[in-house]
Amino acid sequence: MTKLLQIPDGLKRKALKLADEIGDVIIDCESCYGACDLAVNEAKALECDKIIHFGHSKLLESDIPVEYKEIREKINIPLEKINLKEKRIGLVSTLQFLDYLKAVKGLLEKNGKIVKIGKGKGYDGQILGCDVSSAKSINKDVEAFLYIGSGQFHPLGLAIQTEKPVYFLNVEKNKLEDLKDLKEKFLKQKYTAIALAKDAKTFGILVSVKPGQLNLKLAKEIEKRLESKGKKAYILVFNEIKPEKLEGLNLDCYINTACPRIAIDNRTDFKKPILNSDELEIL
Repeated sequence: MTKLLQIPDGLKRKALKLADEIGDVIIDCESCYGACDLAVNEAKALECDKIIHFGHSKLLESDIPVEYKEIREKINIPLEKINLKEKRIGLVSTLQFLDYLKAVKGLLEKNGKIVKIGKGKGYDGQILGCDVSSAKSINKDVEAFLYIGSGQFHPLGLAIQTEKPVYFLNVEKNKLEDLKDLKEKFLKQKYTAIALAKDAKTFGILVSVKPGQLNLKLAKEIEKRLESKGKKAYILVFNEIKPEKLEGLNLDCYINTACPRIAIDNRTDFKKPILNSDELEIL
């Protein structure tokens, strides 16, 4: 049985060791951006019997067997850095650091805080870049959220979608960060892009063929809405959406229907304004 090993860029250092342990495996060297990014087409083209998907938990169904190998990082959580003014706190993290929620919850409660860990589509307290349902389930019960992990994308999405203060216990930098300034920076970029898009006449609607990001139905709905307003719209399809792939296309604005991270982390990389599909409502 031949397997396709799919692993995120940040964990590629483990790829050869994993391949030796698994045996009869082909290593997929394309970037992997999450559980939404299953290498189904690659596995079929290579006639693999199974995908070994490393570093994420299950998000979607597949017509080819997928074995998920989750990862839990072992780190020293800087508990001494946690000093929050709010009393009612919601705890969240990504898959790698979920094991530390219990310890942080105990510390906060010892210091007189009321702590909630919500239930979502995955594990309790787990959030994804496109899914913060575990946080939303307790949004009315808390005054602020504390995110434990690395990278700003997940807690920024949380701050935007819940409109509550979000604190980021950065396990890489060993410090506690308030995301207020980052959120304000994002919102400034967002409304600047919307303002620039108001005079746009031609739109490119960006569609990803990644299994968990493909949303052609939404793209066609957006196309009809834009055309009903007298705009010209084109549906553009990608495996991986990058600004350089849009060179040569004379368009005024892009509408992203794939991972929201494209128009959040990378908005300033695009030469024309780019909006996520929900931001089109404001426009």
